[in-house]
Amino acid sequence: MKNSILFLKLFLLFSLLGWAQEQPKKTFWEKLDPSLVVATETSYEFDSGKLQKSEWIIKPEFTYKFNRRSKLVFRGQIYSEFQDNLEADIPNQQTVTGYNKRLFLDRHTNLELRELYYYTRLNGLNLTLGKQQIVWGETDGLKLLDVVNPQNFREFILDDFEDSRIPLWSIKAEFDVKDIGVQLLWIPDNTYHITQDFNAPYFTRSLFPTPPEGVSAQLNKPKKPNRFFADSDFGVKLTTFTKGWDVSLNYLYYYDDLPAFYSQLEIVDNNPVVSIDPEYERQQLLGGTFNKVFGSSTFRGELAYVLGQHFISDNLNATRGVETSDFFRTALGIDFIKGEYVLSGQIFNEWVMETISPFNRERWETNYSLLASRELLNDSLKAEVLWVHSSNHGDGYITPSLSYWVNTNTQLLLNAHLFYGKETQLFGQFKDRSRISIGFKWGI
Repeated sequence: MKNSILFLKLFLLFSLLGWAQEQPKKTFWEKLDPSLVVATETSYEFDSGKLQKSEWIIKPEFTYKFNRRSKLVFRGQIYSEFQDNLEADIPNQQTVTGYNKRLFLDRHTNLELRELYYYTRLNGLNLTLGKQQIVWGETDGLKLLDVVNPQNFREFILDDFEDSRIPLWSIKAEFDVKDIGVQLLWIPDNTYHITQDFNAPYFTRSLFPTPPEGVSAQLNKPKKPNRFFADSDFGVKLTTFTKGWDVSLNYLYYYDDLPAFYSQLEIVDNNPVVSIDPEYERQQLLGGTFNKVFGSSTFRGELAYVLGQHFISDNLNATRGVETSDFFRTALGIDFIKGEYVLSGQIFNEWVMETISPFNRERWETNYSLLASRELLNDSLKAEVLWVHSSNHGDGYITPSLSYWVNTNTQLLLNAHLFYGKETQLFGQFKDRSRISIGFKWGI
């Protein structure tokens, strides 16, 4: 609570400084810009023949402009899942900080403060203070550099990136040094991925070894960092444009949002039990992006080198079932645009640098993605297909979708998520979760 009060004091201090920059000349209501989005989506699961979800989401937003250089932004969310299928009962929010939790009215409905930040420009310095999303990277389907904000895996990776990210209380400062854009991040918010319980539809069981027959597993409370300053995350991003290339260099000193799952065999009441102790570990990420336009095509790429990634191990001599290695990830993509057609292909490579034995994965892995879309009826109708495939394991998923703007305020949505592959693999484990969804969005 003390940490949240300190952050709130900083938030109010910078807000008052922004207010003092220029006396308001308009009334309160003239400076306030409200908006509202109402969305609903219902999904039918092919394998079970039942509804996988039936949700309503209300997103109110308010922007208050103090003056031309400063504003305060609020974004909230009311979420209701009538079937309560995705998150069984009220989930345990033990991976979320005390000032970043959702408020559950009952097992179906929760309230969430999505974003609340103050933005101002001060003599060439752009400052954003408060709860916000910070987006690095721009790949489709899979993430490399987009690791600043943790993610809610309620629907695995099927949800839109913007909706699945968990905004964090943080400070972002941006300024230019000659031709180089500098972004500095300070994130004292120790909130991590929201993963699903064992009985949830999108629990990623392929990430964990199954205990031998006759041996039970006990998942203990995760060990979380709790020091406000010492356990904060820090990041730097440098951007520039040279000879037609947009280039960035990124560095993040952070805790991995997925804990290392240390385990050991114990005897409890004369019965063998695998005791699992999740612990969040420090990492460093060094990476970058590059892209250049060649006529109607754009060539782009991302690189991410993680120092000290922790892997569950198949090695019986591994310390408490975990081994550590640097982890190198790359993504190369090309986007081709012709008229109303867009075709985008990507190749993702992952390399575990040390000679270790990570569980259920190879040291060198490759994934592919292909995105094709076309706009029709004067851009009112958009047809799109995304395909993601693992060449090592032969599993993946396909997402065809249609969206239609009835008018400027109302959009109809139809999509499907079709998984395939072996049940022991990352994507194949959800092939019995393949679904078709219909919904709409309405905004004012």
